[in-house]
Amino acid sequence: MSALKRLLPALALILAAGACENDTEPENELSMEESVALLTAAGSMLSDTTITPIHVSEDSVVVACPQGGRAKLVGTFTEELGDTARLGANFQITPTGCGLTGGGLQFTVDGNPNFIYMLNVEIIAATFEFNISGSIVGGLNWELGERSGDCDLALTLEAVPDLVNETLTGVYRGTLCGHEVEIDANDLLVVDL
Repeated sequence: MSALKRLLPALALILAAGACENDTEPENELSMEESVALLTAAGSMLSDTTITPIHVSEDSVVVACPQGGRAKLVGTFTEELGDTARLGANFQITPTGCGLTGGGLQFTVDGNPNFIYMLNVEIIAATFEFNISGSIVGGLNWELGERSGDCDLALTLEAVPDLVNETLTGVYRGTLCGHEVEIDANDLLVVDL
């Protein structure tokens, strides 16, 4: 019997053991629940009207994060009126030592290098139809207790407003920290109906 044939069973055992070890969540990755908590924490900060700017310039605003640190927001609002009105927001958000709380967890995040929040609302005057779309893309470095890692964001928004009841039905779908997710838009959307 050749040496290779004698090694095959040992190699199979090593590979099987390695596969079993990979079934556990690595220390530097967030679980799906933790990932969603991180993003909802960032979303709640974006919609928090009590946050006071630290510095305002012509093209950016720096705000204090709820649990320490700061975040720089660079962005634009657009408005196009006519038979179809279009409103848009496009913000690049760069956190630095930004403390956030979500889902009972305390995170500290930095930009990797940042994340971009986009929201577009289209109102068709003839039918009074609303179309809402958007996305959250980019990356963050995070710390949670003694753990740390990075998180890539690639989410798109599908939403429909109910103007009578002043509610919104919609979801952000995509990948978040390596997980396929579907998150209620009301947890992340920075808009008032």
